[in-house]
This record gives sequence, C-alpha cells and structure tokens, in this order.
Amino acid sequence: MKYLKPILNMLLPTLLFYVLYKAAGILAAILIAAAFSLGSILWSRSKGQKISNSQVLGAVSLLASGAAIVFSGNEKMYYVPALIGNIVLMGFMVWLTVSHKSVLHYLAKDFRIEALEQVPEENMLPVNILWIVFFVLKILSKVLGLLFLNFEKMYWLVFLLGDPMTIVVVIMSVILIRRGCIQE
Repeated sequence: MKYLKPILNMLLPTLLFYVLYKAAGILAAILIAAAFSLGSILWSRSKGQKISNSQVLGAVSLLASGAAIVFSGNEKMYYVPALIGNIVLMGFMVWLTVSHKSVLHYLAKDFRIEALEQVPEENMLPVNILWIVFFVLKILSKVLGLLFLNFEKMYWLVFLLGDPMTIVVVIMSVILIRRGCIQE
C-alpha cells in the first residue's frame, strides 16, 4: 500500500489530463488536472500525511505548462516546462555523480526502501550513469517531438518515457544493485 499512493499520484493526473484534453481542450484539461493535483496535496496534508515530491512536482508542472500555452498560444508549448525541468534534473544528476552521491537515493526517498538505504551512496556510479542516460533520452525525445510531432503523438511519447519508463529504469537500477555491479 505504501507504494500504491506515489504510483497513483504519478498516473492519475496523466490519465485524467488526457481524457479532459480530448473532451474539453488543452486549457480546461490543464486547469482541472492542476486542481486535482492541488486537491491531492491538500487531502494529504489534511490527513497528516507527508506530501510527496511527485505531488508537488506534478502540480507545479501543470501550472507552468498552462502558463506556457497561455503566453505562446501554442499547445505544444505544454512540453517546454517539462523539457526545462528535465535539463535541470539532468544537471542535478551530473552534480550528484561528480559529488559521489546517489541519484537513486535522491529519487527514491518518497518510497523509503530499506534495501536501498543499505547501499552506500558513493558506490552508485553505474546506477547514476543509467539515470543520466535516461534523462538524456527524455530531453532528446521532447526536443525532437517539439520539432516533428503533433501534440497528441508527443503526449504519448512523453507519457511512455515518463512514468512507465521510470519504473523500468528503477527496476534496471535494482538489477544493477542486486547483480553486484555496485561495489561494497
């Protein structure tokens, strides 16, 4: 159950957004999805639960995307704040790697995985490289999508390289750790 809430916080707004986009248009979808995300944050807070990074990032991303569309008049600008965010996160990952810190420890802190906490951060270079390559792929897909794809095709590409691919990269990270690719 402790893993279900963060996963739902990632997936529900994405699916809600697409249904609303098809039914009511881009701005209505952004406003309603942002309200849903903010409601989720308020609900967690009212129940005395910790507000996860994924909840906050989701709400901020939707609001930034809405602003990009309003100011540009182009629905594809929806992806520009996410592109900027990916570039910043990749830079942060490079900084963590140079500082001998673990990208996975940082990304997984909402999940509280005891086995991960046993692995020293400074030994996570192979996993850090995996995450950096993943974010390079996310950045390239957004840039190429902005240039060559329509909104809907790009939405599904970004979605697939978002939450589902993140889960795959987490699993690959666990495999690297379990196979002894991380020095003890």
